[in-house]
Amino acid sequence: MSKEFHNSSNHDAAGKFRLSVEAVIIFTVFAAVMFVTAPTNGDFAWSDAPRHALNGVFVRDFFIAMPWEDPRQYAVNYYLRYPALTILFYPPLFSLFLAIAYSIFGFSHLVAQATVTFFHLILGLAGYMLARRWMPHGYAIAASLLLASAPEIAFWGRQVMLDVPAYAWLALMAVTFVRYMDRGEIRYLWLTVLLFVAALYTKQTSLFVLFALLAGLISARGLQALRDRQLWGAAVTLLLLVIPLAVLHLKFGQVNMGSMMGSQRSDLPRTSVEAWTYYAAQLPGQLGWPTVILSIIYLAGATVRADWRLPRPHMVFLIVWFVAGYLFFSYIMVREPRHDLMVLLPLPIFAVLAIKKITETRLKKTGLALAGAVALGSVAWSVLAYPVHWVTGHSEAADFVLKRAPQNSVVLFSGYRDGSFVFNIRAGERTDVSVARADKLLLRVAIERERGVQDRNLTANKIESLLKRHAIRYVVAETGFWHDLPSMAALTALLNDTSRFKAVQRIATQANYPNTDHELVIYEYLGMVDANPQPLSAELVGIGITLKQR
Repeated sequence: MSKEFHNSSNHDAAGKFRLSVEAVIIFTVFAAVMFVTAPTNGDFAWSDAPRHALNGVFVRDFFIAMPWEDPRQYAVNYYLRYPALTILFYPPLFSLFLAIAYSIFGFSHLVAQATVTFFHLILGLAGYMLARRWMPHGYAIAASLLLASAPEIAFWGRQVMLDVPAYAWLALMAVTFVRYMDRGEIRYLWLTVLLFVAALYTKQTSLFVLFALLAGLISARGLQALRDRQLWGAAVTLLLLVIPLAVLHLKFGQVNMGSMMGSQRSDLPRTSVEAWTYYAAQLPGQLGWPTVILSIIYLAGATVRADWRLPRPHMVFLIVWFVAGYLFFSYIMVREPRHDLMVLLPLPIFAVLAIKKITETRLKKTGLALAGAVALGSVAWSVLAYPVHWVTGHSEAADFVLKRAPQNSVVLFSGYRDGSFVFNIRAGERTDVSVARADKLLLRVAIERERGVQDRNLTANKIESLLKRHAIRYVVAETGFWHDLPSMAALTALLNDTSRFKAVQRIATQANYPNTDHELVIYEYLGMVDANPQPLSAELVGIGITLKQR
């Protein structure tokens, strides 16, 4: 071990980053609980979830088709057939994992959720390996259970979202980086680089940990680290590996930049106290009060008692991880409780360290039992008090249409959960049915209505002409969707004209949380449609391009 690195021999008794059979069993059972309590029947609630799931099947279909002569047009045609595709707006790594899973197990919501659950398992095991560096086996299991079962993390781990997969990569990266700080072995440096790149290619906001990595290195080695050729080689490699991601972000990331710099939504201004205390106020809901209180106790104790502190480089690494991450996400204008989940990694570790330190002199057995009870309480609370949201109806609507739509036809969807409907259409057995979105045909809208919408002011007759030109026989409409906009109101009037449309099915949408969904109505057009339909097109207002089918 290099003398330049922190000598950690006094702390090796706590652990050596090894997995145990007990830990694997416990976190496998935990992952199974997360999976069986997650929606898996096409009943997506969060709008991005079916889009992430669809991105994976696009990647699978792309490699099956291998359209190397014109890959861009293949992607354009795919989007116009399934207009919930967001493959260019998000990093591609999770989509690649989904594509592999779909190729092995088939394409379904269940397989997509199982892939997220796999990463949830990895997060739990990585958290255990990291905590094992500073505490015995039982305490490390408790610390990682507090992390993986935290209410907000458990909630988003049961949706097809990028948060938990990115978190898993970062937790693994933390394991290898702490090992590198301890031993200075070059293999751990390169593993850190590769895992950091994997996190970035899963979710760009993983970038915040760069500050913690730099702080940890300087704390472990001082400024002499800046003269290390191996570190510079790793830094250059990291830069080269993320160049494609940066190009993708610059070309298609205007919406994400809008989220960072401020959008037309009701974002908190950066000059307000509320903006910089927003995530502090979310902590109890994200982690639970016990974890928050215990982590504060640990930090207070470590401030006044040297024997409570971790080795200095480790302490600096974890504290900068949290502080820099907190400032990073507070600066971003669009703030939601799930956005900064990756920042919270140190707090469950601090919480269990507080229990260990308080009880280690006289109440060792009590301390371990208390840590276990807090961890199990967190699991129970997250499962029972924070059930993941689901909304039914869109899968049933897709099944109904797929059984009746003519060959090579287009179905118009008008509703909020277009992603769920499109995913369920693609998940069906027919691949000849395409979807058109009413908001794309009748409006100019950038991603979501809150960012601005322009009505095309189409009359019912003009809308009917559009439907004929695209050979749209069936329309699936959510009752009351954006009916305050003139073109959407004209569509509603057209659908209610019994001389032109017939309501052939009504499907009640059900959910386990308050929402605006009530009913999907499936309409059949009674007139004649063009025998040679016009190709679909769509304007992507958020990035300023128009797509045309060929």
